Amino acid sequence: MEHYDYLVLGAGPAGLQMGYFLAQAGRKYVILEGQASAASFFAQQPRQRTLLTINKYNNWFDEPEFNLRYDWNSLLTHDYSLRFPGYSKELYPHADTLVKYLNDFAEKFALNIQYNTRVASITREADGERHFILTDHQGQEYRCQCLLMATGAVKPNIPEDIEGIELAEGYEVYDTNPERFTNKRVVILGNGNSAFEVANDLAIHAATIQIFTSGRLIQHAWQSHFGGDLRAINNTILDMWQLKTPHLVSGAKVTKITRQDDGTLCVYYEEEVPHWSIPGTMHSVGVYDYVIRATGWKYIEPALFPPEMTPNADARSKFPVLSCIWESSVPDLFFIGAAMANNDRKTTPGFIHGFRYNIRTIFHLLEQRYHAVPLPARAFPLTTKAELETLTEMLLTRVSTASGLFQMFGVLGDVLVFTPGQVEWFAELPMNYVLQQPEFTEHQEILTITLELGFEHFPKVTDALSFIHPNDPGGVGHCVAPILSVLSHFHHDKIVTEFH
Repeated sequence: MEHYDYLVLGAGPAGLQMGYFLAQAGRKYVILEGQASAASFFAQQPRQRTLLTINKYNNWFDEPEFNLRYDWNSLLTHDYSLRFPGYSKELYPHADTLVKYLNDFAEKFALNIQYNTRVASITREADGERHFILTDHQGQEYRCQCLLMATGAVKPNIPEDIEGIELAEGYEVYDTNPERFTNKRVVILGNGNSAFEVANDLAIHAATIQIFTSGRLIQHAWQSHFGGDLRAINNTILDMWQLKTPHLVSGAKVTKITRQDDGTLCVYYEEEVPHWSIPGTMHSVGVYDYVIRATGWKYIEPALFPPEMTPNADARSKFPVLSCIWESSVPDLFFIGAAMANNDRKTTPGFIHGFRYNIRTIFHLLEQRYHAVPLPARAFPLTTKAELETLTEMLLTRVSTASGLFQMFGVLGDVLVFTPGQVEWFAELPMNYVLQQPEFTEHQEILTITLELGFEHFPKVTDALSFIHPNDPGGVGHCVAPILSVLSHFHHDKIVTEFH
């Protein structure tokens, strides 16, 4: 049994990103990947092969850090030496292009990946060093001090309360040949991008498409500012519904699916109707040719763990419950990648352009915890007016170009610690973490720098498209609705003042 400092489970973008940082630091690690190549998930998903991640490479300014704000597919390197825009000029790239980029990344940086290694169980020593022990499907064991789960979407999220749900085709495997849906009646279960992606693709082929959302609201990304909500690229079916085509979206909940002798499917559904003249529950049934389940994914696999060390999951058993530094309820076991989205439904932790920064931050925190390496910081003298002006210029440049603060707005921030005669600048730390750490709060004066959205300061304005006029430059900073910089002055752990 070989011992490692770190075991990374999964060679998707999160695993590769962490592997890069571990390799740069000279740590003993291995990435265990169940398939024969990296990024195997994206070899099959999304089913229609168009990514939702933006690849905007013409941004006028030439700073590579600034351009990462609009490059949602590149992994981070110290020298910006391998960027995704060199692989595609499409705004929404093809998923195969991402697969090639990620495999090239793994090869270019000689990441230590062991392919065709499917982990079957994860246990932990009962005493002593309490190392994790991973056993693969061939019985080979691997031991590590710290376990990093980069497994991404591990299995489909299948509704358990729909009788006959097995008669529905799963989004993750359904036959995407549109010809088989010609002039057919199709039901799609779901309310997110996967459901609407399928509907858009079949809109011209199917006779009717009915999306059942099970009462869940449809959240538009342009309205919520969260990239995981329904994107404009997928909402054609909403236009068609509102413009009187046969396709429609229903908030009803499907309760049962049965197959008839002729092969068609009966879909039973119900919905509360308190607004009817006789309030109650509406029950109905329809006959369809196909039912496609597009109800999302789960990001934790309890079957890998013994009951006594299974990481806690949320109420839907969809995401692991994580601390502010993405550590699970099992000490020394971290989830990285898309699973980070459970901690934050406002920014972008479920996508590469969000979790790449979270992973860099976790790496530095692991270096501090396990190897006594101080968090990276820059110290500057602060005794003269000229030095203060230099610091101010650096601050302005930082908020104008930083990509990590821009993507993980309000979550990651910079911290300036003031001591007599100098300031120490720490970059991209979780704000919830900073104010819990004596190494920061024991100082009398600290300044945090974040980028944040200002829409919440306008609770009476419910439509994001209302913000089409410039804010008042002579008014208070809170007038700004889109992204803005926020400087917060703390005395120990108590906020003194905040400047927008």
